[in-house]
Amino acid sequence: MNKKHQLNQKLKLAAPILLCGCLLQTHQGPVNASTEPTDPIDLYAQITAIQSQMHINIVGLDKIQNEETIKTRGTLEQQITQLLASYNHIVSRTAKGEIERIVIVNKKQKSEKQNIILPTTHRGNHYMVSASLTGDGSLWESMEMIIDTGADIVVLPASMITKLGLSNTQLSSQKMQTANGLTDAKIGTLQALTLGGETINNVQVAFIADKLLGAHRLLGMSALNRYQINIDDQNQSITLIKK
Repeated sequence: MNKKHQLNQKLKLAAPILLCGCLLQTHQGPVNASTEPTDPIDLYAQITAIQSQMHINIVGLDKIQNEETIKTRGTLEQQITQLLASYNHIVSRTAKGEIERIVIVNKKQKSEKQNIILPTTHRGNHYMVSASLTGDGSLWESMEMIIDTGADIVVLPASMITKLGLSNTQLSSQKMQTANGLTDAKIGTLQALTLGGETINNVQVAFIADKLLGAHRLLGMSALNRYQINIDDQNQSITLIKK
């Protein structure tokens, strides 16, 4: 092989290396750096970003002041609830239970008693409200629950035990009185339950066989006994007033 042929072979081998170097240098340039997505700079930006992802209408965004971002986790619905926790707000849902509109009323004042305004739907003679629950803080479930002031504690189907991050070893067994008589129940404590952006901690709960509850989830007095309950049929809402 002559020297000229050897030189050409060396140049062919070197070309891809030089090309890669050029590409790396281009990606490090200022033009591409300026187009990279940035994290939300404040709470307002966080909320509008999730609003866009959820395709919902949020009214009253002008009430959001220059506040720092908040760390959130969970589903988009759980995140928007966490972001609006310091604001009084009303959530409207579709017939399928999905959020379609949120109205931000005002910023909560720490010095005053806070009222929770919950939009309601009806199932027969029962009032239904939206709530999110967790057993251990890591797993959350959002659902429609029946306001049941006749139930001493929150009542859920047994199939939700693991979905809420709990296990049977964390629960105690006892008999529970129901409309159909005594039944076996597993009794424990939910780490948190949220209603309209308000978090209620350490809520006693009973889990009973799914076939006894059907599609019902009962929001009983272990959560509601902290509030005075006002029902507004005309506006289809329930106001919970802290005692």
